[in-house]
Amino acid sequence: MMVFDLHVHTRPGSGDSAIEYEDLAAWARKAGLDGVCITEHGMEKTGVAERLSREYDFMVLEGMETGTEYGDILVFGVDSIPRTCYRAADLCSYVADHGGVTFLAHPFRVEISRPIMMRSTPRVTMEQALERPIFKMVDGVEAANGWSAAEDVAFCLELCQRLGLKTIGASDAHMLRQIGSCATVFSNGIHTEEDLVRELRLGNCTARDCRTPEMKVPTFWFS
Repeated sequence: MMVFDLHVHTRPGSGDSAIEYEDLAAWARKAGLDGVCITEHGMEKTGVAERLSREYDFMVLEGMETGTEYGDILVFGVDSIPRTCYRAADLCSYVADHGGVTFLAHPFRVEISRPIMMRSTPRVTMEQALERPIFKMVDGVEAANGWSAAEDVAFCLELCQRLGLKTIGASDAHMLRQIGSCATVFSNGIHTEEDLVRELRLGNCTARDCRTPEMKVPTFWFS
């Protein structure tokens, strides 16, 4: 068994994060992780993972988080995506054709987690969500996200179970203390990017919400 945080942003790569490269491995070890995957915003990798793995003797892999009309999609297994693939269907098709996998990131942040944070009512039903075309395009869903309300995570897990979709968990960390707050547990060893993509495609993994109850309140990380 190996535990990875598959959605981490850094200050050099994303700009909206406070995480520096030199702090990443130490905090990941502290969180009990076996590895992390840097997923900066955009359509290409930064290429830093191999150097960081070697320099800090800790497994660092790399994917990307790309925006589409259906929300952000986590991409693993390709180095870049053509600028013409800005629509979800084209992006998912390109990644699949080039040996990668796609996972929809925090799909109900706007409709469930944010309304709960504002003490309002979620704005989507399970019946509505099940009909969305995006769930036929991606390989799976980031069901447990470090910023998501507990109700959001439960909703995602039920949806994935009903649709037969693979699930991952990840912190979406922009601060060091968030690393490992949600994670993905792999049944088999992950030692290379090829291992990661294979196990994600096969679904030999489960989402784990590692947060304490107070961390599952959407306003926690803003406190």
